[in-house]
Amino acid sequence: MKFVSDSTPTCGVTSSGPIFQGQNVTLTCSMTYYYRSTRGARPHATISTSIGWQSIAGTFLSNSSTLQADDGVKLQVDAWTLASGTEIPSYNCTSTFDFSDNRANKTNRLALNSVSWTCVSEPVLISCK
Repeated sequence: MKFVSDSTPTCGVTSSGPIFQGQNVTLTCSMTYYYRSTRGARPHATISTSIGWQSIAGTFLSNSSTLQADDGVKLQVDAWTLASGTEIPSYNCTSTFDFSDNRANKTNRLALNSVSWTCVSEPVLISCK
């Protein structure tokens, strides 16, 4: 079985132009991965994926998660926040992959360790109106 990450997650503010106080701002986080069995064999593990935004302080933002099929699988989550103060602070976005053994014969055990990556968005300055 092969699990290949195309890249670490990319994340940041995706709203275009200058950001003004009181404006709704979109942050996007995405990651592509490939999950294939070796030599055409049936995979012996299932994979459960998640991706989500979390603020540095540990409170979750409102978000909408999408799972898109491409050459691999693209995980993407958008979050919205209201621009206030002087900057949009850094936020964490974490992609997590959990594996479970789906074989009927459990004689030979599979390594089922979870894998996760965290992306930290850059702070963005907010302009006054």
